[in-house]
Amino acid sequence: MGADDLRPQVMGVMIAFWVLTWVIVGLRVYVRAVMIKSFGRDDVAMIVALLLFTGYLSCQAAAVTHGIGRHRKDIPHEDLHIGFAAWMFAEVFYTASASILKVAVGLFLERITQNKMHILIIRIMMAATMLIGTIYLLVALFQCTPISFYWDFSENARGHCISPMVLVVISYIASVLNGAADFFFGILPIFIVKDLNMRRNTKIVVAAILGFAAIGSLSTLVRLPYVKQLGTYKGGKNKHLTCTKRERSYSQN
Repeated sequence: MGADDLRPQVMGVMIAFWVLTWVIVGLRVYVRAVMIKSFGRDDVAMIVALLLFTGYLSCQAAAVTHGIGRHRKDIPHEDLHIGFAAWMFAEVFYTASASILKVAVGLFLERITQNKMHILIIRIMMAATMLIGTIYLLVALFQCTPISFYWDFSENARGHCISPMVLVVISYIASVLNGAADFFFGILPIFIVKDLNMRRNTKIVVAAILGFAAIGSLSTLVRLPYVKQLGTYKGGKNKHLTCTKRERSYSQN
């Protein structure tokens, strides 16, 4: 296992986030459904996001097991098909989970605000997030025709893929929108709690807890410089992927 083999680090991050997400969402569901008996649409959306994120981690684990995390030249040919297929479906699951997560946060904030303008903006942000998420998901899924051409490295493979720059452009747009949504959902609680009848210190604590989503915007900014590396994937027989430099931004979720 060489210095360029990042599989142990990737697997470690995946396991850590798998445990964290299941524990945190499990505690949330227990509190909302059992303790305060206030289970709502936002909780359902959060569970759906968790399941999709788990699907993403499963595909990512399969991809890492079959070579992703090493340079292309170091991956055995028999692992390429499975590794690249799992990698592509990991993109699909990740996009879906990120979009549903934004909806879950929006539905939660919608429950605690009575301001019609706030509600309108929340719904616009949720709709925009779902729109760009759906577009990105479809592009990621159908970037090659037939779909199997993405991972088919056999000599008789026939098909074509879209220009990798299409993915780069859409990724930049999605990243900016996701960052804006996270930032908005992070600062909105300040305006929601400022008029509530509670002590100032309590307002600060509540706003800080509700605004935790703003951290996601930071991870979006961190990953932006690496988006251009999606353009290194050329498709077809010239496929190549600098596996050791692929972005790893689980914290965006």
